[in-house]
Amino acid sequence: MTSKPGRPRSDQAHQAILQAARTLVVQHGYDGVTVEMIARVAGTGRQTIYRRWPGKAELVLDAFVSHAGVEVDEPAAGGSCEQAVTRFLERTFLALEETGPALRSLMAHAQRDPGFRQLFLDRFIEVRRNSLRRLLRQGIDRGELPADAAIEAAVSALYGALWYRLLLGEVLDHAYAQQLATLILDGLRPRCR
Repeated sequence: MTSKPGRPRSDQAHQAILQAARTLVVQHGYDGVTVEMIARVAGTGRQTIYRRWPGKAELVLDAFVSHAGVEVDEPAAGGSCEQAVTRFLERTFLALEETGPALRSLMAHAQRDPGFRQLFLDRFIEVRRNSLRRLLRQGIDRGELPADAAIEAAVSALYGALWYRLLLGEVLDHAYAQQLATLILDGLRPRCR
């Protein structure tokens, strides 16, 4: 195996760049941040960034994906399906307390840039949807939900409610997480006739 010419990539620089990108976008929004700003805060050069990412959109997305993977994507085991979905929503809402405004700016940018919209959908949105799908499928496996439960509709409804409140700057709290989980899971369960 041959190595590429030049200096080896520094993991420390990589992490500093991701942290700087995330921090700056949280503070200033996506459109208020440049690659030059990120490089300055990370203590690297712009070329270091461009060797790793083709542009700002991909870098910022990586910064949020790596953070969300730690903050949200690992649902806690145990309890009922409703408890698991409530905990998942609570963790998501807690993460959004800090990153909500930045995610609103990323969503706004996604509406103007089809390439970024696809990246955002594939690498950020769909990963979160898959985490929620897993929780609902566990509910099916444990017999808490029927085998024909409308999982896709439930995922869309939960995330639609989340994004609606997030985009309007409304409260996302424990009470809302519980209400939303109960509402959706009650809708998935078979009705008495």
